[in-house]
Order: sequence, then C-alpha cells, then structure tokens
Amino acid sequence: MSLPPQFSGHRISGKADAKHTLELYLDYVCPFSAKIWKQVYENVLPWLEQQHPGQVQVIFRNQIQPWHPSSTLVAEAALAVEQIDPAQFAPYSNALFVNQKSYFDEAVVDKTRTEQYKSLSALAATTSPSLSHDKVLSLLQIAPVSTAAEATNYGNKITNELKYHIKLGRQTGIHVSPTVLWDGIIENSISSGWTLEQWKEFFGNKL
Repeated sequence: MSLPPQFSGHRISGKADAKHTLELYLDYVCPFSAKIWKQVYENVLPWLEQQHPGQVQVIFRNQIQPWHPSSTLVAEAALAVEQIDPAQFAPYSNALFVNQKSYFDEAVVDKTRTEQYKSLSALAATTSPSLSHDKVLSLLQIAPVSTAAEATNYGNKITNELKYHIKLGRQTGIHVSPTVLWDGIIENSISSGWTLEQWKEFFGNKL
C-alpha cells in the first residue's frame, strides 16, 4: 500500500523501494497496540535495520477505534505533530503509547475536548524542541461559538488528514487493533505478545 507524501512520518523504518512492507494498524489507546509497538519500536526495528538493511519498510497506520472517544483526539495530535515535523511522528507516537493510560476512558471522562488537546500538545512539547505547545494546539483547537446557529461543523485543521486514515482502514477491511499486514495481506499469525525471537523467526521465513 502506498503512503502519500504528507504522511511520510508514518514510514517508521526503511524506504519506499524496500522489497517488503510491514504495516501496523494500531490505536494509541489500545493496550495490545502499545504492547506490539514497544516490541517493534525498541527491538524489532533496530534488529531489522542492522541485519536486513533495505529489505523491509515498516509503516504505522492509524486505526481509530471510536468506542474509545479519546482515540480520535490522540490520533489527531499525532497527525498534527507529523504536519509540523514528520521526523517526530514516531517519537511522539512512542510517547503516546508510553503515556496511553492518561487517555483511557476513565482518565478523560470528565475532561473537555479542549483540555485533552492541551494535554496532548504539552506532551508533544516535551518530545522535541520543534514541537511547541502553541504550534500543535493551533492545529487541533476549535473556536467555540455563542449560538448553535453559528456552528459550521468543519472540524479542525487536521480533520481532512484524519478522514484519510479512517477511510483507508475501512477500505482495507481492518476491524480491530492491532492488525498487521505483510506485503498488503493481513498476517493473522502475528501476535502482540511476540518476543524478538519470534519476530526473527517470522522474518527468517519471509526474507
């Protein structure tokens, strides 16, 4: 599956001309997504780049699960970061997974949308000097109106980017996270609980 230029940050390892593609459909507030991300980000990617350079590109795909309302807001924040500095998409994604419990249902049930945007922007500012709180927040925030008649329902400056990822997941037939694709086909054998050795065995049979 191709990756539009504006989402270049979603290629978290390898290059577009790699022989193989591993796609990870993940939700930032899904515990199992966090589990597979940690193993891949911390161990699998360095091993791949050292042992099989140029063989595999790894692409992160936003799988937004609406039964967790904050999933949309957290994904928006990651897309805002990518728009500002694509190189920070993966580090910020890692920060989101590390801090994912801050965005679980019970943690945000009494927080407004704007409060959550401010929290996400503050986290971004701790990730890189290129990601100022105000810069990220400016892409996320929505100005309130005095009356319902004034409302436009246009969303924020990230809404169109968000729509792309939702449409992609639906078109591809992805239902839950994590879901992993190998060369465009869903690979049901891959588990979020895999060790590095199991990942090595998988690639040993594929490369």
